[in-house]
Amino acid sequence: MTHLTALSMGFTCPQIGPLARVRWMALTRDRPASDLDTALAYESTADELTFVMGPALVGLLASLVAPWLPLTLAAVLTVVLVIAFAVHPTSVLLEPGRRPVGGSTGAGQVLPVRWKLVALPVAGMVAMGTFFGSTQAALIAFAGQFGASTSAGLLYAVMGLSSAAAALSVAYWRRSLSHQRRWIVSAGGMVALAALLFLPQTIASMLLVLFLLGIPVGPTMVTIFSIGSVVAPKHLLGTVMTLLASGIVAGTALGSSMAGLLADGADPEQAFLVPLCAAFALLVLGLVSTRILRAEERPSGELPAAEAGG
Repeated sequence: MTHLTALSMGFTCPQIGPLARVRWMALTRDRPASDLDTALAYESTADELTFVMGPALVGLLASLVAPWLPLTLAAVLTVVLVIAFAVHPTSVLLEPGRRPVGGSTGAGQVLPVRWKLVALPVAGMVAMGTFFGSTQAALIAFAGQFGASTSAGLLYAVMGLSSAAAALSVAYWRRSLSHQRRWIVSAGGMVALAALLFLPQTIASMLLVLFLLGIPVGPTMVTIFSIGSVVAPKHLLGTVMTLLASGIVAGTALGSSMAGLLADGADPEQAFLVPLCAAFALLVLGLVSTRILRAEERPSGELPAAEAGG
């Protein structure tokens, strides 16, 4: 019964994150690209803080008050804030009559979708989710060696906080640094720093590594969302943003299971191979995206508009 209830909750929960990003795109469509980067940086920061602070808050409320309180608050917040989001004045920007993010030609004909371009950021988000999930599972195994497996969430929170701060900084990065280069630079930093996860022998040294590792994580996620907004057909922005968010969820489950299996082996530290491989996959996808997106660029060096073809 519990599993069925949990499945129903997940199946019916509105995908506010992707829908909010679509609204940001509509709000910034006539503004400099830096404004959209700022908005997406804020969204990624909010996501990171939610992942970090949410479990801690749930644990505190459940232990200090009652186990039912976190679920009740979550239900109330969902009903109140989701309805508030739905009726917010910015919703008119997405009404079909206004067509602010329409996906058709001047003649009203919807053009084919370039799914190979869409698949790149989606695959990137799956790799990002794999990195998140496997890091959490590996940290549980690491903390367990010191009899502190219940504190693994606090270790992960250190990475989340530095990631959130770095995500906000993307709004101030040089405009000359293209999205493709940002992806490669940030993912390369993740690979280099994820390799350090095998070195710590104490909780304190692991905290330092996790803090450093979080710095390239936030910018990588912001960049992939930005690329997704560029390559998504404008009439399918909501769909693509949902695919990106779902990619993180699917990757998290995949990463947790893979790292968990390795952590149960003779050497728990082998679990850190999964986040390292996930970071490397992000780097490879960044290089591939650079090659493919450059091939799609116009002579002016500008990526074709999302409604320009399939």
